[in-house]
Amino acid sequence: MAGALVGGAFLSGFINVVFDRIQELREQEEKKVLTRHFSYFPPRRLDHPISKVFKSIVKPESLRTSLYIDDLLSMESRASKLKYLRVLSFRKLDVLPDSIGKSIHLRYLNLSGTDVKTLPESLCNLYNLQTLILYFCSKLTMLPDGMHKLMKLRHLVLRGTSLKEMPRGISKLKHMHILDYFVVGKHKDNGIQELGGLSNLEGSFEIKKLENVVDVRQARSARMLEKNHIDNLSLEWSFDDEMVSNTETERDILDGLQPHTGLKELRMKGYKGERFPDWVGHCSYNNMTRVTLASCKNCCMLPSLGQLPSLKSLRMEGFLELKRIGDEFYKNDSDHHSSPIPPFPSLEELVFHNMPCWEEWHVPHPEAFPRLRRLEIRDCEMLKGDMLNGIFGRRDCCLREDDEGRSDEMVGGGDALSIRPSQSFNACTINHLCCLQELLISGCPSIVSFPDNCLPKSLQKLKIWRCPKFEFPEQQQRNYDLVDLQIQDSCDPLSSLSLDVFPNLKNLKISCCRNLESVSISEAPHAALQRLIISGCSKLVSFAGEGLAAPNLTHLQVGGITTLAEGGFPPNLKSLEVGGCEEQLWDLSWIANFHALTHLTIHGCSNIKSYPEVGSLPHLPSLTTLEIWGFKNLETLECKELLRLTSLQQLSILYCDKLENMEGEKLPPSLLGLQVNYCDLLGKHCKNKHQLIWPKISHIPTIQVDHKQIF
Repeated sequence: MAGALVGGAFLSGFINVVFDRIQELREQEEKKVLTRHFSYFPPRRLDHPISKVFKSIVKPESLRTSLYIDDLLSMESRASKLKYLRVLSFRKLDVLPDSIGKSIHLRYLNLSGTDVKTLPESLCNLYNLQTLILYFCSKLTMLPDGMHKLMKLRHLVLRGTSLKEMPRGISKLKHMHILDYFVVGKHKDNGIQELGGLSNLEGSFEIKKLENVVDVRQARSARMLEKNHIDNLSLEWSFDDEMVSNTETERDILDGLQPHTGLKELRMKGYKGERFPDWVGHCSYNNMTRVTLASCKNCCMLPSLGQLPSLKSLRMEGFLELKRIGDEFYKNDSDHHSSPIPPFPSLEELVFHNMPCWEEWHVPHPEAFPRLRRLEIRDCEMLKGDMLNGIFGRRDCCLREDDEGRSDEMVGGGDALSIRPSQSFNACTINHLCCLQELLISGCPSIVSFPDNCLPKSLQKLKIWRCPKFEFPEQQQRNYDLVDLQIQDSCDPLSSLSLDVFPNLKNLKISCCRNLESVSISEAPHAALQRLIISGCSKLVSFAGEGLAAPNLTHLQVGGITTLAEGGFPPNLKSLEVGGCEEQLWDLSWIANFHALTHLTIHGCSNIKSYPEVGSLPHLPSLTTLEIWGFKNLETLECKELLRLTSLQQLSILYCDKLENMEGEKLPPSLLGLQVNYCDLLGKHCKNKHQLIWPKISHIPTIQVDHKQIF
């Protein structure tokens, strides 16, 4: 935004100062007269003082633009000479000095990302200021009282600040176009009625602390219906546990905040009424594409959103009192002008989250949701799975193709379905979803299954999480188009998994599948498989058949598995993660043939105090990166064994709380970087250049401790 607002006219003629040119600039005294625009982009560090260089090459009275010279205003005598500045931007700043008020010709001031906590009142003397950017000044809690004096201000960027209320008289800023948000105060001169005078607002706009609006008269005084250039509107009430005295008043206030019908996105959070006014979801909002309703804890009925013709995304969460979704969700009976189109004609994404009392979902129209691509239901414990039959069980599914045979939209079904904790789910619900591409089932404690092996042929991504009784479909001769399969804390009945029926599978993740004993590929090779993660499957002992014949597998993670008795591994692996059990860590000879391996991660266990022991780590000629982490009781790192890794360039040691010793002469001479993160003892020794540690690591060009470079 800063670059766009400054414009090319301001940036022409810049002198970009880099330290290797400072001497050259000092010698060019003529520059001191001609300099109008000055920016500073240091090659490495951003906190090197530039004021001395500035003094030698710039005449302050001639300067019009200053970018990222953070100590520019550090001297009062210099600040008084900068009164002709037009553009001023800082990268690092703790305090904006009072002297800023002397730069009365300033048009543009950017304090983005700085640590300023307050702004001086002298800022309000800048009567030519048009743009003030406070983007992510997270410590800023208030604006100067005299902000209403900045009559020419057009852009006030407040996103990421922590303002508690607005200064008085904001309505006087008649030329304001960009204002990220407005915090409703409790007084007349900073209440919501101040918005009535800001008729030129555009883009995205948010109103916070709407609980401070006491009646519908105040709400209407904001004149939101007249602000035709706002595209994205957010209405937010502060979260609290106080009871609302009159929910009808809350509804009337929201009714008084009705925006213009050209709005594209609407978000509400914390609305305290029981029902929504009729404008929410009215079919006249032809451009509305996204609606989010969150933390409406008193609402017992959803608004009528089904007739919004362009709505593509709808997210609802935190409706704690809602028990039933019925006809009112699809069409408002009082709206006699609504078109006879199917409910939610353009909806592609539908999300329900944290609705603990929701029991019944009624779908009255057989053609509802004709383009639904993704459905997600999370933390709706009372909703039973058979409710989904109403939305998916009555329609045929097909792909609509254009003249060239390309599929351009879904008709009669979705391509993503997500179900999270519900009491039961019968997969016959998705029998008719022949276009379904993504399915997520999570947290279903009852028996969950695909009867008659009805896994949709079109399914590409299947994720089953926290469903221990889930019965995975029998692997028969029929092939599926799955690309991604994840089974996590689920499918206890599953003892063997054949990948032959998934010829297109690229990613396979199996975690804590308690009774899984083997993963097989009998029709070798499996050319599609690229990434395989198996962890916490204590009974897994083999890759049966031809072994793990996957020539294009590049990433393998095997953790918490005591033995891998049968089958070989593909030699083209580039990334490998192992560990989690002591037996596996003591003997890694099985990875000796991975000549293409470049990244190795070793997960520790609690019983090992010294690692790696002699002979436990094979020679890996291509290995460039090694990570060692999670050894809770590891005390000593054996350098001698690491010397076998002759190409090693990066070594990372993480979460080894007791590690403080290194045995051997030194770490591999090929190392270019060492990272020690969350290892308090070893990290302290590295920082202090401990006499027993430093000689072993001092040859490494870059050393970082807890993500900070120390050498």
